[in-house]
Amino acid sequence: MKKHLIALTLGLALSAQAMADYVQPNITHEPYGKQKVVYQLNDSNVDFQIQIMRNINNHIRAVGQDNIQLTLVVFAAGMSALETSKPEMVSALENLRALGVNVAVCNNTLKARNVDWRTLKDVEEADIVPAGVAELVFLQQKGYHYVRP
Repeated sequence: MKKHLIALTLGLALSAQAMADYVQPNITHEPYGKQKVVYQLNDSNVDFQIQIMRNINNHIRAVGQDNIQLTLVVFAAGMSALETSKPEMVSALENLRALGVNVAVCNNTLKARNVDWRTLKDVEEADIVPAGVAELVFLQQKGYHYVRP
């Protein structure tokens, strides 16, 4: 019983601490410099798709829009992010495009799912690549760093 009381007290103390207001720390970190990054999106979970786009947005904000070349490669189940009209997804995609994010769309997935690329959100013919996985490797060979949140 005493162990449970100690654990409960510790848990409550940690919870109270976690609920405290955020205080900006004085971060001293050297600038990130120029970066070339490729993110993978191949999951149909909308919450996960939004999280990936939030990660990309945070990444660009941390590095600086002028210091990053970023491509989001969309294939397999991730294609649903481009097929939806859900306001939060549309807004997230528009925001990434406005920040200069390149979106590479897998033609293999389009073909396998019989999807007309012209029906996808803000996709242009130039955005289509032969194969999503091959594009990930291709960009890594060109010096891009791979991120799979």
